[in-house]
Amino acid sequence: MNAEYKTYPDNAKVWIYQAGNLLDEDEINFLKVRIDEFIQNWESHGSLLKADFDVLHNLFVVFFVDEQGDNMCGRAQDASVRLMKELEQELETEFLNRMNLSYLKDGKPVVVKMNDVAGLIEKGEMTDDTQVFNNMITSKKEFDTIWTQPLKDSWMTQLKG
Repeated sequence: MNAEYKTYPDNAKVWIYQAGNLLDEDEINFLKVRIDEFIQNWESHGSLLKADFDVLHNLFVVFFVDEQGDNMCGRAQDASVRLMKELEQELETEFLNRMNLSYLKDGKPVVVKMNDVAGLIEKGEMTDDTQVFNNMITSKKEFDTIWTQPLKDSWMTQLKG
């Protein structure tokens, strides 16, 4: 993992998997070894993908794929989901639960259940200006520009009570 993805074009594909809890250094090192091994052999239509990944904020696993004009096959996407399911079991966390959301508090990510957002807003824990993570983005351009954004500008604003 060498942050090669930073040179990928704006239309490179992005998948974000958020852990159900902050990961410690041992868990992150384990992830990096397993995912790096996966990336080295990740194929679509019989060819190796130009892919990279990063583990960010001790919480997110982000895959980047530069399709270079060739659409990635469903089997390749399924392989990454299978890997994340295995890692969920091995690390005893959740990577595929889309009900887990997160926001920044004092510069650090906080994991919250979707159902709890309205209450946090009501209590003033989250405000319109709270930076939230938008894990539904799908392109590198979106990753670079709106992965984190104020609550008021995100899809999460609809979770207000």
